[in-house]
Formats: sequence, C-alpha cells, structure tokens
Amino acid sequence: KTFLQELGTRYDLVVIDESHNFRNNKQATVRPEDRDDDKPRRTRYQRLMDDIIQAGAHTKVLLLSATPVNNQLADLRNQISFIAGGDVARDPTADAAFFEKLNIASIKETTRQAQAHFTRWSDPQRPVAKRRTRDLIASIGGDFFKLLDGISLARSRHQIKTHFASEMKRLGGFPNRPAPRAFHAGIDLKGQFPPFEAVNEMFADAKDPAPPPDKIRLVLYHPTSFLRDDLASEIREAYERKILSGFTQEGRERILISMMKINFLKRLESSVDSFAKTLARTIAKIDDLEKRIQAFRTHQSENPEFDFDALTPDEFEDPDFEGEDFTIGGRRRIHLAHLKLPEWLKAVRDDRTRLQFLLEKTEAVTAPRDGKLAKLKALIADKVNEPTSNREGKPNRKILVFTAFADTARYLHDNLQSWARNELGIHLALVCGDGGNATSLGRSDYDDILTNFSPIAKRRSVQPDSFPNQHDEIDLLIATDCISEGQNLQDCDLLVNYDIHWNPVRIIQRFGRFDRIGSRNPAVHLVNFWPVADLDVYLGVKHRVEARMALVDLVATQTDNLLDNSQLEELIKDDLLFRDRQLRRLQKEVIDLDDLDETVSLADFSLDEFRQDLLNFLRAHEDELKKAPLGLYAVVPPSEAIPMARPGTLFCLRQKEGGDSPTGERINPLAPHYLLFVQDSGEVRLAFTQAKAVLNLFRELASGKTEPYLELCRLFDDRTKQGQDMTHHTHLVQEAVKSIAETFQNRLASGLQQSREFILPEVSDQPHEDAEEFELVTWLVLLGDQS
Repeated sequence: KTFLQELGTRYDLVVIDESHNFRNNKQATVRPEDRDDDKPRRTRYQRLMDDIIQAGAHTKVLLLSATPVNNQLADLRNQISFIAGGDVARDPTADAAFFEKLNIASIKETTRQAQAHFTRWSDPQRPVAKRRTRDLIASIGGDFFKLLDGISLARSRHQIKTHFASEMKRLGGFPNRPAPRAFHAGIDLKGQFPPFEAVNEMFADAKDPAPPPDKIRLVLYHPTSFLRDDLASEIREAYERKILSGFTQEGRERILISMMKINFLKRLESSVDSFAKTLARTIAKIDDLEKRIQAFRTHQSENPEFDFDALTPDEFEDPDFEGEDFTIGGRRRIHLAHLKLPEWLKAVRDDRTRLQFLLEKTEAVTAPRDGKLAKLKALIADKVNEPTSNREGKPNRKILVFTAFADTARYLHDNLQSWARNELGIHLALVCGDGGNATSLGRSDYDDILTNFSPIAKRRSVQPDSFPNQHDEIDLLIATDCISEGQNLQDCDLLVNYDIHWNPVRIIQRFGRFDRIGSRNPAVHLVNFWPVADLDVYLGVKHRVEARMALVDLVATQTDNLLDNSQLEELIKDDLLFRDRQLRRLQKEVIDLDDLDETVSLADFSLDEFRQDLLNFLRAHEDELKKAPLGLYAVVPPSEAIPMARPGTLFCLRQKEGGDSPTGERINPLAPHYLLFVQDSGEVRLAFTQAKAVLNLFRELASGKTEPYLELCRLFDDRTKQGQDMTHHTHLVQEAVKSIAETFQNRLASGLQQSREFILPEVSDQPHEDAEEFELVTWLVLLGDQS
C-alpha cells in the first residue's frame, strides 16, 4: 500500500507492463462484516486507480501488452480508464477525457457501440470463415477507430523490421527462427503401457446415455444420474431446476466429467508421474466417498424415526443446516438419502477397479522406463555436448523446458538433477508458480534463479551486491507457465515444450521469452513433444473431449436458450477447429501473435504503420511533394497472390467543402479524405470505411517500386488515347462518389439507432452523389489485359 501511494504522489509516469491483467474493473464485494470497516476491501484495479492514478500528482500512464483484448472490447475500455484518469464506466469527467483532443464525447459509449458490433461479428452462428476482420472494421464506427488510433501504438515483428532497420542493426535485431522440431516418444520403453489413444478409449463419452460397462464412467462426478425414482415431485423438480441457461445440475455434471477427462488426458500427455498422481487422487476421493456413505448408513440406522425424504434441496443451502456431512456436490448439494446408493456405489467401485488397474500400469513406468524422459535426456545431452554458438562465438548450452503442470516440473527436476550435474557438468534449476522452486547455485528465489539462468539479459554483472563473486550459470531451467510472460531470457536459444498447451497463444508466449530483440543468438530453436505421432489423431481426441466443455462458456453468455445442446455443439466446431489450425501451423513454423488467423488486434485499428511509411517518404521527397499537382497517378499490374487485387482503381478523393466537421469525422476518421477501391466492373470492392484495407492493398502493390512499369504505361496511354478518353475512369469515380454518399447515409442511420447522443452533421457537410463536390488527390490503376 505504501509503495502504491508513493507511486501516485512522487512519479509523473507509471508504466504498467502486462496491462491486460487490469482488464477487469469489477468493484470489490462488500461483505456484511466489512460494512462498518473504515478501510473497506478493494480490488487491485481499485487500488491502482485510487492510489496512483487519482492520488496527488497528475500521473501519466503507459500501458504495455501483447494481448490487450481477451474476448471483449470492454477489456480495452477498462485499461483506457487509467489513461483517462478515472473509471470511464462511472466517472463522467474521465469518460470525456479525450473530447478536446480527439473529439470523443464518451469513451464508454464509443466502446459500448464497438462491443455491440464485435458481438454481432463474433456471433457463434456466423462461420469462422466469414468473420473477416475488414468487415468488422467497416462496421465498427469512426469514433472507435479514431480513439485507438489516437492513443495506441501497435507494433508487429514485420513493422519493426521494416521501419526501424537502423535501430535493429544497432540492437542486434531479431534472431532467426528455424522450423520447429517435432518429437514423439513412446510412454513406456518396455512397451507395456497402452498408448495415448488407447487410454482415451478407456474413458466413456460423457454424452453417451448408455456407455459400455467396461469403460471408466467417472460416475463419482455424476450423482444426479442415480436419483431415486420414488422421490417426491417437488424434490426432483428442485434437483432438475436449471442453474444456467439450458443447463440443469445433471448437465453441469456431464460437463464436469468432460473436464475431468480432459484433465486426465492432459496429465498423461505431460508425464506418467502427473497422470499417476491424478489417478491416485481420484481413487482417494472414491475411498472417501465410501466412508461417507458408510457413515450415513450408520446414522440412518441409528435414527429410524427421522424422515430423510422430507429434506429438500433448498434446505441444504441454509448455513444452519446440520446434515451437511451427508450431502455431496458444490453449491448445488445432493443428499445421500435421495440417491440409489447401492447402484451408485457399485458403479463408483467399478470405476475404482479400472482406475486402480490403470494406476498400477502407470506406476510400473518408473523413470528408467519413461520413454519421454529418455528422449528429453538425449536432447539435453546433444545440446550440451554439441552447443550452438552465440553472436560472440561463445558456446551456448542453455535450454528452457516448459510444462503446464508443477507435478511434471518437479518430476523432471528430481530425475535430471544428479544426471545433469554429474554427467553433463551443468547446473539445473526449477521454477514453479506454487512457490516450489528448487535451490540452484545456493539460491531458491524466483528472480535469482532467472538471473543466474540469463545473466546477460538480466544484467547480473551490474548487481555485484546481490551476486558477489558469482560466475557459474544455470544452463537447464525447468519451468511452468508462471514465467511465460514478462521475462527476458535471451541468453537461451532452445525452448522445449514438454507438453503442448492447447491454446496456441500460450505456446507463442513461451517462445517469446527469448525470441526477442537483443538476443545474442543468431537463431532460436523450438522443440515440441507431441503425445502421438499422427497429429490428426491427437486433434481428434482433443476436439471431442474439448467440445463439451466449451458448451458451458457458450451457453452462459446467452440471455435466452434459443438453441438446444446439439445445435450449440455444431456452432462451436468452427471455433475449436480454429485452434486446431494454429496447432498444425506450430508443427511446421514459429508464428507471432499477429500472425494468428482470424484474430483482431490493435494494429487493425491504427494507421500508425502507414504514418511511418509516410514520414520516411517525406524525409526523402519533401521538395518533390510540395511541387506535385493534384491528380498524380501510377499504373501497376494486378496480383495473382492477392485475390482482391483484380483490375480496377484505388482512389483518394477529397471533399471540397465541409466533410471535416466533428460529426463527419465520427463517420469517416480520415475526413475530408476518402479512400476507395473500385474494380473495373464498377463494383466498389473496398468502401471508405475500409481505409486501412485500401492502404494495405496500395502497399502490397506499390511499396518499394521506384521505376514505372513502362509497358503498362504504354498500354494505359493506348486505351485512354493519351489521356483524351477518360470515360472509363470517370465512370469509376462516379461509382466511388455514389458509394461514399450511400455508405455515409447508412452510417448516419446506424448511428441514430445505436445512440440517443448521436448528432447529425449539417446537410452541407454530408457528401452527396455529385462528383463536382470532390477533387481527385491521387489514384492507382491496376491495369489488366482487358479494359
């Protein structure tokens, strides 16, 4: 608390790294016992806002994030609140913070409208293939575009390499990224443990109403399927009451079973040790349930006069209910008296028998028999014995091994530590988010371990007091995803994904720890361990078990249950297949967050990269541009590599009078200029609402071209009779102007429907279907073989 208050009163600028962690501005829940407290509870969002942003000095804030938007644009609004100086959802002054400079009357309203468009665009009923980013940009409105363009800087790897070449040369640039190596190792070197696919088949499908008797059904998590048939109707109805839109307690339990199956498979994919621990914990839960059932039966026999059937589910939620020991479940409790206990107990015991069999098979695969561990050891030995060289020519033996589970991380550490030290002569360390770090080089502190692993990137040499006479380094680091964000570990050049995270973004974040500017390695390498040799088999397993779990997220966001569960499952297939496509790509290439298909980023709402192009061009050609008349044009060929780039013309038109009024800029942020692409057929392929797409197309066709296409110029002169016959292009200009007027009116109508605060511009400021109202600034002709 003291530190936060000091920040707010003593510093002019606060930089918040990983700012997406403040995307939620939920207020702290005031508990009854806190109401009379002089110091009420606050969330970290409230503390940051109160103690830094709004306390003392007028503090400016810089937010840094690679993933500022999770799944809704409100994530962005809440972060913008820090820049605005207050919670824009509740503070009118903060809500209007950008009115003077950006003419944004309300941040809250602007983001609300943008969210409404985003929600429609990302509707699960719309196939993923039809969710084109340019359509979202076109519909989302000028204010939101102007807001983000005015306060954000979005940089991709490509932009940095293109626009900051000299700085990249000075800093060493990005390292090269060879294609990832894919490893598949059998679970058991003796071949006595069933393969991943076979283990998956041992578990019943949660959707199957009558699973085969030889399958593991996990009925421990499905007690409602064993409710007594003779229960009173009001009790049964209470148990069957919907707890989510479209979901009863029974449906919720089926989702839980699917989640447990996912967990079993993920743990097996990670390591046999993690899998064994999960099996053992589940068996222990079954044993505990048996004890509780036996205790209830004893209690029941000792109290024959008590009517257990008179108990209702609503009673179990009463804090004063005294029979809690004989209820099971989470917030929605079920009394043991209401179940077919003999049948349920038999089914649970059947599960236990099969789980125990699987556990014994798993425990037999000790570390010397672990095929995956053996493969990792061979990889480590190869790296240490034949190290790569960094830019200074020094050998690099450093390896970073990521796993999703702390159990696996500890298992690897325990079985590699002595071997790595005694046989390879390297130091090994472990970092886990649960605080279970292993001591290395005499230190167990999180930051100390990372500094000793990456002493150059972490600048250990300038910390003599913290690391006196420290010369040894850690070459092998085993870590969970607690370090997948916010760490500079550029000393390392090899990352091993010991298990594959099903979210491709997490894999990219892991690799980003040393795929960074300033790496001292000419190349950085990625190795992925896959649980099966055939990725299609793996994705098939993953897709089936993940689909049911995804339903709960989808249904929980619906206000009305308009679709049944089978329809909803069909709708989420596209979204699940999207992740599958990214995982396929990660088999063959290392990709950036910006390269993920069908995603929306800040860069989509910013023209900053084009401003940099323009700035560079202005520096080189300022005098020429000052002397250049309006109407300059160039001729380029269409591009087979760009499906959109068919014969036509890109126009930059300027409205002569008006057009740049505040309300007009809400419709067109570039007002009074309009950018369009009209194909030779007269179809307006890109309207003025898709200005960034026009600029991108222009860049793809013309960037870097310094000499004219002479043959195309001669062809253009022939077709236009040396510029005397411009009938065709006059028609295209007219179509462009017509599109401007129609699109502008449509946006006005949309604005009036979406907000009562929307103000119509003066008629004189609105564009009309009159080409005389516009002047042609410049144009680019895509000249095909035919007119």
